[in-house]
Amino acid sequence: MIMATFDVSKGWVILIPAKMPTAAQVAEELSHCIDRLRCQAELSQKPPLVQDTAEKPPDDAVPIILLNVNTDRQEGNGFSWRIGKDRIEIYGESGRGLCNGVFDFLGTLGFRWPAPDREVLPPLDKSRPQEYTPKEADAHHPSGQEGVRRRLVFNRKDSPKRWESLVLWAARNKIDTLVFSLQSRIFHDRSLKKRGFFGKGSGKHGRYRESLCALAQKYELTIEGGGWDLSLLVSRRYFLLNQEIFRMDSGTRKKKYNFCPTAPATIKLLTKKAEDIFRANPEILVYHFWPDRGHEKAWCSCPTCRAFTLEEQNRIAVNAVADSLAKLNPCGRISYYENSIEKENIAPRSNMFKVTHLPGEPGAEATGWLLRETAVQTST
Repeated sequence: MIMATFDVSKGWVILIPAKMPTAAQVAEELSHCIDRLRCQAELSQKPPLVQDTAEKPPDDAVPIILLNVNTDRQEGNGFSWRIGKDRIEIYGESGRGLCNGVFDFLGTLGFRWPAPDREVLPPLDKSRPQEYTPKEADAHHPSGQEGVRRRLVFNRKDSPKRWESLVLWAARNKIDTLVFSLQSRIFHDRSLKKRGFFGKGSGKHGRYRESLCALAQKYELTIEGGGWDLSLLVSRRYFLLNQEIFRMDSGTRKKKYNFCPTAPATIKLLTKKAEDIFRANPEILVYHFWPDRGHEKAWCSCPTCRAFTLEEQNRIAVNAVADSLAKLNPCGRISYYENSIEKENIAPRSNMFKVTHLPGEPGAEATGWLLRETAVQTST
């Protein structure tokens, strides 16, 4: 039976699967939000009790919010929920999906998290202060394909002090994956080579990274590396020693923006630097290697490179990086940028997938890509 309102004055009990840390984490969020509504309605009740299903079940007369999850699936982000008179069911296709389902339900009540450390409650109806009308009575959002997984791409200059609040903001806004530039301070920790990305950090940045990873794992947010980082693999300090590895423009070698992908020395540099990154971070399974931001079409015009289109030059470079990843981590994947509809003669490697809209571009959000600095501003 579908109810028209959510009555916060009822003695709701939140039931969660036993030994499911993600369910316990998101259940506490749900309990907190209901308590906020009770305080807004000036009710004196305590926050709803969170109880796992291994304990004695509540009486039939007790209204329950049942959280359920498919524990056999890790990669899904889909969910469904429905509202009844004294029973609300929220189901996740994985732990991440359950998180999305809980925050989607809260969103339909009117909760918003427009910026880190900011929570906006649904407006209070003074004539019925204990009742809140949801926008929907049920929802069903199955897991999407790789291209529509919601990814938040961080600014490489984001302060480590803000990482934790940004992770919470992302989880509450149904974002599935955090993407950090390889130039970000999250990757600049000497302990990475010894302890791995999710290991115990050392130094200030290492401790911030450790805290971020622990929080992301609570909400089952995945972490990926990269972005506009393809040129990072070809150090600019080689320009004076070997200009042939850099792109040619109007007959002159240019230090800025991308490089010459057909030079054997370039491929050697690409693979060596990529291998160092992959070995230091074996837990990260997905990387993104795109050309320099704002100069995605600035490739080489040397006699050799002129035989290839701009898209083919990009594929030559990323293919070399993908080959390195395949040797070290057969489960790893790499994204590359390409928005051309022309058929290219050079095929991408099997462990690569295409990005057609870069974060911040029109249409990117529809394919799941959000840029941190614009995503927060847009939702404010």
